[in-house]
Amino acid sequence: MKYRLTPRLLMSFVILAVITLIAIDDRLIIKEYHAHQGTPDDQSITVAIITDLHGNFYGDGQIELIKPLKDRRPEMILLGGDIYDDQMPQTHTDTLLSQLTAITPNVYYVNGNHELYLPANEYAKIEQKIQRYGIKILHGESAVVPIDGKASNLRIHGVSDPVLIEKFHQDLRTVGQSANPSNINILLAHRPEYIDSYLQYPFDFIVSGHAHGGQWRIPYVLNGLFAPNQGLFPKYAGGEYHFDNSQSYSQHSQFIVSRGLATKSTRFIPRIFNRPELVFLTIPND
Repeated sequence: MKYRLTPRLLMSFVILAVITLIAIDDRLIIKEYHAHQGTPDDQSITVAIITDLHGNFYGDGQIELIKPLKDRRPEMILLGGDIYDDQMPQTHTDTLLSQLTAITPNVYYVNGNHELYLPANEYAKIEQKIQRYGIKILHGESAVVPIDGKASNLRIHGVSDPVLIEKFHQDLRTVGQSANPSNINILLAHRPEYIDSYLQYPFDFIVSGHAHGGQWRIPYVLNGLFAPNQGLFPKYAGGEYHFDNSQSYSQHSQFIVSRGLATKSTRFIPRIFNRPELVFLTIPND
């Protein structure tokens, strides 16, 4: 039996091919978020959020990431864990991190589960490198973020990954109790599924990664199919979420979950309708 390629069938093949190409497209995108309250102006602060790089390659000299960072000149860069990987080479991550403090001196890091999967001595060497790059490690620590060389109302807090669960809870208690509601407080934490714990403290902004956008998505229908530690149809796969929080400066907590930067070359599973992203958050400079 012979099959004839009709115009309708040909068009169906073309449409299917286009949808497939869009679905597996893993080119970097820039994702923008703005504070729930306040209108961006010349005094606003830009925060760049980088998570789940997993040692991935983004062009010679990591130019695909470095160029938008240099173009925007954010006042702060947050590294939200799994920047290094327990299986992939460290070269590309080193290339990126070595350039960040030339963009802004305010670069902060917390670890992720894959970094803590490394042997303790290997992970210790990673922390030493990060500090040599001038990046501040925030595991149970808080810092005043200087803007234009001057002290500001902005505080950044960080917690280590729950691979070491007792350390994580101690970190969160420490930074949570130090978060003064009269300041604007940002929490940097790798995992989103602990949001109920984060909301016990006066954080205005909470930044996480880890979920990889749920890996497979159906735009406008399914935000994510599966995320580690959340399982099928994760509630916090990627995007922004809002919570009332009477303890915080703004009476509100804004939760940003980055879809991360790992592609199939590092995590082995293709992303479907889920392009890797470099995130920028704009907040008022009160």
